[in-house]
Amino acid sequence: MDRAKKLSILGTVLLFSATIAWGSSFYILKETINDCPPVYVIGLRFFVAGIIACILFIKRLIKLTKWVLIRGAIIGVAVAGAYLTQTLGLTQTSPGTNAFLTALYCVICPFLFWIFYKDKPKSYNYISMVLCVVGLALIAFSSDTGETNTPFGIILTLTCSIFYSFQIFFIDKFQKNNDDSFQLFCVELLTVGVILLIISFIFELPTYTINAYLLKGQSLINVLYLTLACTLFAQFSQNIGQKFSGSDRASIILSLEAVFGAIFSIILGGENLTAPLLVGFIVIFGAVLITELKVEFIKLFRITPKNDKLDK
Repeated sequence: MDRAKKLSILGTVLLFSATIAWGSSFYILKETINDCPPVYVIGLRFFVAGIIACILFIKRLIKLTKWVLIRGAIIGVAVAGAYLTQTLGLTQTSPGTNAFLTALYCVICPFLFWIFYKDKPKSYNYISMVLCVVGLALIAFSSDTGETNTPFGIILTLTCSIFYSFQIFFIDKFQKNNDDSFQLFCVELLTVGVILLIISFIFELPTYTINAYLLKGQSLINVLYLTLACTLFAQFSQNIGQKFSGSDRASIILSLEAVFGAIFSIILGGENLTAPLLVGFIVIFGAVLITELKVEFIKLFRITPKNDKLDK
């Protein structure tokens, strides 16, 4: 097995690891923000994760350039925008709708790369995208609470999916510029943390008591887990995994976050495993499998060699 193949496998493993970590965060985050300001919790976990990342990669940061600092900040702004609009959107949409609309980045990403890179999606990209959307819909709406979805909440959540799409795009673009992935990672985390903490202190502090900002007991344990596993480890796994696997594969694999979120909800939260949930799991894993195998459906139905132009 050559080095490129090994790195591709490593990238896939890292992406799967990130989705598992993020999947576990839904239930834990929900428990945490019952007592603490949500934007503050997210900002704190990113800021602390950024400090830890800077300590771990201090030797690389010594060589940090102005342009890498700017590019890392751009990725951070996209991530901060995604988390902020998702959180605000959740207040005006049902959890199922929010999860479904957020994960639509798996559809947006290939077309984003088509626009900027002129890299037209292949036939397997289209098939995997359709399957992914169907699977996400089955999972997201199988246990919906019937809460009202406002137009503004839907717009906010769709904006979130666009921010996530640009995060994947910018990571791919800047890493192709041979920017140091570890430097980008550190700047990204700190940027998200600073932006969300500032927003929290301006808008959340007046509506919460100071005690809500002082983490203690189970809330402290939860935030530590969210910081180390779901932010530091998961964001690192996404950045490096995407570098080795490619953006098209990354956007589909990362959508498994919804699958693992439902699984952890069943295990930890007592949610029931329903038929739509199970079918949704199978459909999304099918989409991932198609992306991994890169099955060209045009080739399967090829009649004459003249159709070779279709694959270009």
